[in-house]
Amino acid sequence: MSLKSIKKKRELEASINPVQINQEDLPKDDFTFEELKKHWDYCSAQYYATGRMLMSSTMNMANLTLNDTLLTVEFPNEGSKLSFEENLYDLVSYIHKKLNNYHLKIDVKVNEEVQIKKAYTIHDKLDYLKEINPALDVLIKTFDLEVKP
Repeated sequence: MSLKSIKKKRELEASINPVQINQEDLPKDDFTFEELKKHWDYCSAQYYATGRMLMSSTMNMANLTLNDTLLTVEFPNEGSKLSFEENLYDLVSYIHKKLNNYHLKIDVKVNEEVQIKKAYTIHDKLDYLKEINPALDVLIKTFDLEVKP
């Protein structure tokens, strides 16, 4: 046995048995939802700037809920969830590093009931504006206005 063979054997053993990192030893700094949201939005902007518009758009449509160290990310459909999960590793690594909290877990869910309300017709748009400003209804009645399609 030579010194080189002993060295090669140790390198092989090290590559077979990688160093185990104890999760409890990693930093766990406190953070607020606002700090998390700031880094989330920054990531979204970076994805957009680097040409990954789909990921940026997916991140912007997500509903975020933070409960201690569990971030629940809710999407309106399965396609958005799959698109998000493809890029999840980079995002989680960045957020862990910036918040200095490696105990943050992300739970991705699909809520088919989440519907983005869109006004397609003129009447839908008018109804939406009436919801925002009820005085608009009074204005329409006062001046006897009609909405033509």
